[in-house]
Amino acid sequence: MSAPSARTGPSNAPDPLRSVYLRLVAEESIPEEARGQFGYLRPLATDLLAGIALDTPDDVRVLSDREVALVEWDTLAAAARTNLLGEPVDYDTLDLPGGAVLHLLGHPESVFAASKVLVLEEAVRAAGGPRIPDEGVLLVVPNRHNLVFYPLADRHVGEAINALAQFGQGAYEDGPGRLSPRVFWWRASVLTSITVSDRESRTLSISPPEELMTIMRRLAGASG
Repeated sequence: MSAPSARTGPSNAPDPLRSVYLRLVAEESIPEEARGQFGYLRPLATDLLAGIALDTPDDVRVLSDREVALVEWDTLAAAARTNLLGEPVDYDTLDLPGGAVLHLLGHPESVFAASKVLVLEEAVRAAGGPRIPDEGVLLVVPNRHNLVFYPLADRHVGEAINALAQFGQGAYEDGPGRLSPRVFWWRASVLTSITVSDRESRTLSISPPEELMTIMRRLAGASG
């Protein structure tokens, strides 16, 4: 595969910049012995990295340091962001029995649906979803095909967080293209895991930071 190029020639060959995408990467998917080749990957949250992938008819793979260095970074990153925003996904909602509403961005044929978390506000707006509140959202990205979130805007936060945790764990185990079973708090483009892993028992539990707990208590005590 040739490296992405910002130049277009007289041939009819497609411009590789049309095929690069910001990509959510599971940390566990990068072998320890290969991590030196992907030093540009940005730590995003527990388990997750942010990178750039090339989508070809044969496969989708994360670009290496060597390939990324062949193109001016701002040009490459801008193209990858634009292409991710243009990636079509379906938007839907799920009404839970207790009143919580989960919002879903996904598509069974898109390997970049979960990566929309990297451009969350714009992606949700483009899909016709709700306004993201100042407090942010709780979300899961269990595999590459699904992003499920709950805006921190009503008193049903307890039900929502339990549903997200269950869905995240189940969809992560089912795969394919698994990313993380954790529940995350997204606020102002910062992603924070609120899931704690017990290595001895191999179990996951929810442990929000104090700032989020304050928001959740306030919402849970609200009427309406």
